[in-house]
Amino acid sequence: MDNPLAISGIGMLILFLALALLYGLMYALTGLTRKRPEVGAKEDERGAALPSTLEGGAALMSESVLRRRAAAIAVALARAERELPRASAGVAEEDTGRGRISPWRALHHQRQLTRNRPPRRVR
Repeated sequence: MDNPLAISGIGMLILFLALALLYGLMYALTGLTRKRPEVGAKEDERGAALPSTLEGGAALMSESVLRRRAAAIAVALARAERELPRASAGVAEEDTGRGRISPWRALHHQRQLTRNRPPRRVR
């Protein structure tokens, strides 16, 4: 096998066969470990199992109710993140008329102001 093209071709073939084998193994393992819907459970249009009842025996919620609930959760999470204290890199946050300066901008602004410049030399 003195032909480098043949050696490269065989190497690429082995590589792609190994990738196909890996893909097949991942597909098989996810198929085996996927949760199966319970007997008698309803399915939506995507094939995902829907619970037959919610806690307390209530009927299924409509999609609009679920969307409103998801929106309320998203708003609550966003407000909670905003109220958390921010970690700063030793730079005090400055209040300006436009709002707070981000810690990233304040860090680079501070680095520009405290840069060690060599003294000017006159000939």
